[in-house]
Amino acid sequence: MKRPMAIWILIFWLLFLAFGGLYGGIAMLLEPSGNLLQMTEVLQLLPVSNYLLPGLFLLFVMGVLPLFLIYGLFARPNWAWLESFFHKIEYHWAWSGTVILGVVLAIWLIVQGVLIGFKWAIQYVTAINGLFILLLVFLSPVRRYYSKHTQLLDEC
Repeated sequence: MKRPMAIWILIFWLLFLAFGGLYGGIAMLLEPSGNLLQMTEVLQLLPVSNYLLPGLFLLFVMGVLPLFLIYGLFARPNWAWLESFFHKIEYHWAWSGTVILGVVLAIWLIVQGVLIGFKWAIQYVTAINGLFILLLVFLSPVRRYYSKHTQLLDEC
């Protein structure tokens, strides 16, 4: 079955998220005070004393995880250890993981809004990115492509 164009667009937005997560995470880990990102004044609004934990979150959840999901969406590997987490869901684990990532991104932005407000351009860009990811992953052609039923037909 040929990949629908919506999957390529979804992969683009996941890649965009990954680059942002890697950049922000590495910058926060290199300079936990926030100097590198010019975010020292925001730190006083957060329940942490430095950007170490937010940096780890950005690096792994918003940086590495989207890259891992891109591989899963592209190659559709049948990994039993991951499928065991999503065995009751009728879609490939990478599709399910992408939905979860989109929800986590939305929660991340809501928490940001509550703690520090919603006033920086990157927050709007990230919100649009997350919205596109969630909209694209639920499109019928995307769901159909990652349906476990479709995969069974492809294997026949």
